[in-house]
Amino acid sequence: MATRLTVQPDFRAKSTKVERSGNIRRKAWLTVFAASALFWVVVALMIWRMWG
Repeated sequence: MATRLTVQPDFRAKSTKVERSGNIRRKAWLTVFAASALFWVVVALMIWRMWG
């Protein structure tokens, strides 16, 4: 049994490119940094509580 796929000829022309702005990239890195900082603060508080 053979399967055939057909694609409309102008399919590629209609597709749009998504361009990410620098602002979104900056917000993403800020979120990663904030999550990392929060993680290490929680770890430090847990260690302080165990020793204290």
